[in-house]
Amino acid sequence: MFSLESLTSDRTRPMVAKCPRCGKPHRYTNLRHPIINDPGYWEVRCMECREIFCIPGLHDVFDSYPEAQVDIVNRSEDAANESPHPLATEIAIYRLNLNRLTLLYDLASCALYECPCGQHLDELAYEQLGAEFEEIQREYTTHLNYALKGRFDAHYVTVDVAFECACSLSHTATLYTRFLIDPAKRPRLEDYILADVSGVELGEVLDGIRSKTDAMDLLGKLILRWNLLADQILIASPFVGHQYMSAADQLTIWEWLLGLLDPQIAIFLTRSTTWKSYRKSLTDSGLPSDVLENFGLENKVVSAGRSKQNFHAKFYAGISEDWSEVYAGSANLVRGPSIENTSFRRMSRDSFDRRYSGQMELKEPLPAAALKASERSKNIYRSRPRRGWPGE
Repeated sequence: MFSLESLTSDRTRPMVAKCPRCGKPHRYTNLRHPIINDPGYWEVRCMECREIFCIPGLHDVFDSYPEAQVDIVNRSEDAANESPHPLATEIAIYRLNLNRLTLLYDLASCALYECPCGQHLDELAYEQLGAEFEEIQREYTTHLNYALKGRFDAHYVTVDVAFECACSLSHTATLYTRFLIDPAKRPRLEDYILADVSGVELGEVLDGIRSKTDAMDLLGKLILRWNLLADQILIASPFVGHQYMSAADQLTIWEWLLGLLDPQIAIFLTRSTTWKSYRKSLTDSGLPSDVLENFGLENKVVSAGRSKQNFHAKFYAGISEDWSEVYAGSANLVRGPSIENTSFRRMSRDSFDRRYSGQMELKEPLPAAALKASERSKNIYRSRPRRGWPGE
């Protein structure tokens, strides 16, 4: 069907090209303008072997763009066979991103944060965020302008908003969002993720029994919390789903969980049969894992995952140098109405190593954190004190 949009809009194709020497995949976006383009090729320094090779077939060598770590040493409008460097011969177009984070705080599911009086605080935190959102957007824009001048950078930015419960107890909510150096984009209110509320004892909220579905919803919110506050996240569960689930239903659980886990900080420990089941589910859905791995498109949490056969414990932890938070229970990673027990405990890192990771007797110790929480975020906004509040 003819579309006017096809004549007026840019077309982008996410692509991946492998180094012809070592096979390292390099991702980029091939952009084509509707009318005028500058076709040609790139000369790229391989991220692995450091040798230069060519990526041919670019619609516009100047406006097409690579992933941040890809080093383009030359852009040419000539024919690629005129370059003295070898051509990438394995190039693929892909329409999926198995490593995309889909961070969203679901206010419709059970609340994670409760005031000592029993009032749920998640929604109140977002109401206060909305009340101060214009000021927050101004601060975001100010920091974006600093970033465009090279004076500010952050993976996430955080905001602290203060509010009162109906019982008159004061709380401060910490929320975060991805910081994008793009003048055309600003985060929406729903792009901010709730990571903490002061004055809340999470053990009082999480210790008890609840449905599998509620247990999983709370796990998701804890992962969102640890994504900001912890140096690393450990997911330890022998099973994902159950053996009678269809491939599509199993993939739904995997996609939900992996969409929350940042490959830079997440460690997934499960049985080898569970990894095999995931790869089979991918294949049954038309995504052969060997093809994905060949082009570096596989989920990085999965490819770096750990295996252990003889365990049945299910526990999930946010880990830092001197503290850890552990959420545990009887439920496998699956939703449903049946009732399970859950518990939560904050402890020192030494206690966690002794009582959890040490007891697992892993073949290799947990890797050190590559990017600590303190290095991933910067605060850009705090609520102004109100009259009558402590410290005014």
